[in-house]
Amino acid sequence: MSLAAAGSRKLAWVRDRLAAVGEPTVDAARWLAFVAGLGAAVTAHAFRATSWRRPVRDSFRHAVYDAGVRALPSVLVAAVLVGLGMVFQALYWLGTFGQESLVGPLLTTVLVREVAPIVVGLLVLGRSGTATLIALGTLSRGGQIAALDAQGIDPLSLLVMPRVLASAVAGVTLTILFVATALIAGWGAALAISPAELSLFDFLDNVLRAMGPSNFILLPLKGLMIGLVVSLVACAIVFGAPALALRPTQLVPQGFALMVLAALAVSGIISMVL
Repeated sequence: MSLAAAGSRKLAWVRDRLAAVGEPTVDAARWLAFVAGLGAAVTAHAFRATSWRRPVRDSFRHAVYDAGVRALPSVLVAAVLVGLGMVFQALYWLGTFGQESLVGPLLTTVLVREVAPIVVGLLVLGRSGTATLIALGTLSRGGQIAALDAQGIDPLSLLVMPRVLASAVAGVTLTILFVATALIAGWGAALAISPAELSLFDFLDNVLRAMGPSNFILLPLKGLMIGLVVSLVACAIVFGAPALALRPTQLVPQGFALMVLAALAVSGIISMVL
């Protein structure tokens, strides 16, 4: 074998390895660019008065009901369970060792900053995100989305924008309700075990003082962004990968995995920034 042929084979091997790494990287960058572009289009449409016609308003109301009101019972149940498992334990054990002053910083760091937004995001994802995947996937397979476009009706305004904004509204609202319910449920359980515990006012004052200005921004921002990104990714999967939308057995599991990753990524990025 000549030196030129050996060098050519080595160069081909290196090129194949680079292609194996570069192709998924480029695909991921294109996917992120598509999701970001879809988010920018939704934002632009949301601030345009002509986008909010009666069918869009009706769609938004139905989406808010599905993503927020129907998810409220499961969010409250989850909040009570987290309150009993986390807030009560913090009050009980820190009170046992005379460290009640650490209750606020501990719950702020764990419950407010991390647990509440992620749990609510997963609940919204399971109810609203998967429902969006199934509904839009069905419309795509049936040709209704193409029919709307052919009739001059923008699918972005009618199908995507109401769902994305409703998920964002549900995310921030349910996250705040989750934190309040978990704190009250945990304090109530601690009071039932040991009536000499902190009063509700003193307990909430302790937590609020420990939060600080950044956490008052972080909590609603995380709920808003997680809800927004979850629904945005669900819509982007259907509109950005029409071939996947034709395979419902793969659409839901792959879409669910991507939405979970998106929720965790948004939570982590906001935690690092704030």
